Amino acid sequence: MRRTPLALSSLALAATLTLAGCSGSSGSSSASASASASAAATAASTVAQNVQCSDLTIDSDSDALPTVSGDAGKEPTLKWSGKSAPSNLTVKTLEKGSGAEVSESDFVKAGYAGWQWGSDTVFDSSFQRGSDTTFSLASVISGWRCGLAGHHVGDRVEMSIPASLAYGDSASSSGAPTGPLVFVVEITGSHSAKDLAAGTKDAQMVGEDELSKRGITVTGDLGAAATIKVNDGATEPTKTEVIVLAKGTGPAVTEKDSLLINMAYTDWKNSGTQSSWDADQAQPIDMSTATGLKDLVGVPVGSRVVVLLPGSTSTADASGTSSSAYAYVMDIEATM
Repeated sequence: MRRTPLALSSLALAATLTLAGCSGSSGSSSASASASASAAATAASTVAQNVQCSDLTIDSDSDALPTVSGDAGKEPTLKWSGKSAPSNLTVKTLEKGSGAEVSESDFVKAGYAGWQWGSDTVFDSSFQRGSDTTFSLASVISGWRCGLAGHHVGDRVEMSIPASLAYGDSASSSGAPTGPLVFVVEITGSHSAKDLAAGTKDAQMVGEDELSKRGITVTGDLGAAATIKVNDGATEPTKTEVIVLAKGTGPAVTEKDSLLINMAYTDWKNSGTQSSWDADQAQPIDMSTATGLKDLVGVPVGSRVVVLLPGSTSTADASGTSSSAYAYVMDIEATM
């Protein structure tokens, strides 16, 4: 259900972190699925642009909706009505939760499964991957953003999304689903994006000497935007390295956490840089799939870390040339 690619996606990062998405075919990596669905959404001429949720008619039920069977926490099954899809975005509450209300700009953690209208085959399912997915509502298709806003943590909903609020009707090489879609979504967590920026303000510097030895310079106050630079002569990493630059005061990161981070990165020649602070787009990382970042387990939330990634043919470009090494500075702002 991604709308646009992650602003900070890079081959090295995606290969190492396996950043979470939720689109494309079930069983594919979430990063690849996210990118594929995003490309389709961009290409589909029938997709509505710059949708204002307040301008939409959002129905709470329809006799055309399929019947949902199965317990919460597991992939449901659908029995189709045989009717055409509703013309409006339709969001039916199957089970009501008592948690925080979700806004359009929040980060949300959810379990979900999706079908093309009338199909018995799931095209994407977090249940099949074995873990909920964390995402920003600002970065997903309009049907999700407008359909989930106003609901609460703990809600289980059925959403019928018109093609114009999803990926359109035009098939593309990316394999994104076309036409009206149905999702069953269980909202298991949320976090306000407005509360993220100062997550590291109380951290204590501990890793300056180690960073200096590695030839990396990080600038920027804790609790604010950071930049990173690779100094001349710095030795490229031969394996993934995690350096705790400033130790936070929050709970220790676990293998099951979903992290919300801000970050900036550069290649080893400082010729390609990006920053989530500049883009105003914090990023989620699901630790259950971030196999290259196991060294983050045990690091306190609220810490600033530096991650060094080696160049590798596993992240080679289209010409077959090995990718550059990368250096990242990451602020672990919160966990879900």
